[in-house]
Amino acid sequence: MKKVLFATTALVATAGVAAADVTLSGSAEMGIIGGDRLGNAGDASGVAPVTDEVQFFTDIDVTFTMSGTTDNGLTFGASIDLDEVDGDEAATNNNADDGGIAIFVSGNFGTVTMGDTDGALDWALTEAGNIGNPGSIDDAETEHAGYLGSYGDGAGDGDGQILRYDNTFGDFGIAISVEQAEDTTAGFSSGVVGPASDDTGYAIGFRYNAELGGVDLALGLGYQTADIGGVDQNIVGVSVAATFAGGLEAGIQYSDWENRDGTLGNDDDHIGIGVGYSFDAFSIHANYGEFDSGAQGFGLAAAYDLGGGAGVHLGYGSSDANGFDTDFWSLGVAMSF
Repeated sequence: MKKVLFATTALVATAGVAAADVTLSGSAEMGIIGGDRLGNAGDASGVAPVTDEVQFFTDIDVTFTMSGTTDNGLTFGASIDLDEVDGDEAATNNNADDGGIAIFVSGNFGTVTMGDTDGALDWALTEAGNIGNPGSIDDAETEHAGYLGSYGDGAGDGDGQILRYDNTFGDFGIAISVEQAEDTTAGFSSGVVGPASDDTGYAIGFRYNAELGGVDLALGLGYQTADIGGVDQNIVGVSVAATFAGGLEAGIQYSDWENRDGTLGNDDDHIGIGVGYSFDAFSIHANYGEFDSGAQGFGLAAAYDLGGGAGVHLGYGSSDANGFDTDFWSLGVAMSF
């Protein structure tokens, strides 16, 4: 699940980046959490709820972003998220995995990005949980069973390492992406790495930004397909997000799934609705989501900006899935650097 509060894992590339530029950013959070959770923080796996005693919560993240410019004006660069590079699957230890690293080359032709980045469908659509959301220290508001934060984190049921091309023409943007199959470790000692099965996924996405009567609209449309165990999973998604004068934001996302998770005949759809409002130093957000298969939930977040990159954040999530009702919350201070 992507961090809503501090999107330091995202890679932002523009043609105007100065040569040989290295920047360091980070975030830290501390506070308390509690409540009942399904399985892994609100999933719909059918695991009975686990009641958490009120407990301390701390988290820290550091990201390096590097960029440069060639003599003929091409921009290139990379980012590395240090909290995702631990273990055997870190990109620093395994060149066949993404491991929190994304690398790009950009020019008049567009931008090519490879690694830990969004597939074209994720790139195109706006999540309900990103609509005016100040975030919480543990993402409680986007961890409920009805929330959909990604579409396989790319273009299929693969290894998470994605190749994406995107370009923008005025208010219109387009992206295409490929995600290869999960890599096998066979032959690692000889340096030979190959796909374990023919699961390669593909996606295409479109964005359009428009202004209508003083309202800024962000429209997204995308399609994704992947062969999962010999069964094609197909997803069509659309989203509309609107920013109104006075600090109000609202949006909706919808996706239709065919053969979800590679299960033949397992067709499903999802709808998510988000709204946010900011005034003075306060920000509030609410989102609701449900799958046609039954899982649903909602989330709330509120924050007070203390200035200087710090704020007090409250998050709450509620899930209804597989016959279990759960509620979970968090309260603490978040800092960005």
